Order: sequence, then structure tokens, then C-alpha cells
Amino acid sequence: MVKKTDRRAGVIVNASETKADKKLKSVNFNISPTRVLLLRNMVGPGEVDDELEDEVASECAKYGTVTRVLIFEITETNFPVDEAVRIFVQFKRSDETTKALNNLEGRFFGGRVVHASFYDEERFGKNELAPVPGEIPGYP
Repeated sequence: MVKKTDRRAGVIVNASETKADKKLKSVNFNISPTRVLLLRNMVGPGEVDDELEDEVASECAKYGTVTRVLIFEITETNFPVDEAVRIFVQFKRSDETTKALNNLEGRFFGGRVVHASFYDEERFGKNELAPVPGEIPGYP
């Protein structure tokens, strides 16, 4: 369960954990929840294989109904390695996306720390998958 702490942040609350000394995971929402989840740093450049799309869809199906998975790889030289492969997962409902974000953000996959965020549905619908200028800190 997620308890909202402010407009763009929340804390995961697990009713079965009653000890006050346990730390709660906090996820900072970059935008209001959408039906599209962006996963970064799951794999590096050149590591996308034929099975990755199915693996991601299968894993994300634990959180809701996955309607589409798109993998976008940026091959530009000097592009940050942890941002080069962008995996988009569209869910049927935004609450499913929120559940997936809370469970996947900071999780390890193949020795990498996964970064999850909501993605603008309109941009996704137009296949605008590349980062906009200024979206990635330290990169134009």
C-alpha cells in the first residue's frame, strides 16, 4: 500500500510490518501517475536480446495488465550508459503502473539498479521515446 506524503512522493506502507524501527521505501514521482512506466538501467547498450521484451512483460504482469512493451535503445556515442536503453511498459490502469513503479524502482536486475518513472502518455502515443533536452542531468 502507498501512503502519499506530498504531491509527488509517497511511502510504501506494509500493514504486516508493525515495528516502528523498520525503514519505509519512499518513491519520488516525477509526474502525476500515468499508464506508462519508463524503466532505465535494466540492461546496457548492446545487451538487448530477443527475450528481453517478454521477460519485462512477464515481470510487469505481476502488477497489472500489460498492454504494450517497447524497447528503445540510444546508440549515440558518449550517451550515458545507464540511460541508453529505455524500456516502456504500458498498463491498462495508472494504479497498476504506480504499483509497478513502487516495486521496481531501486530493484536489481542483472547486477544493475533499475530506475523507474512515469512517462507521459501523449508522448508515448506519438512514439516520442527519446529524452528531451535537459531530461538527463549532465547531458544536453
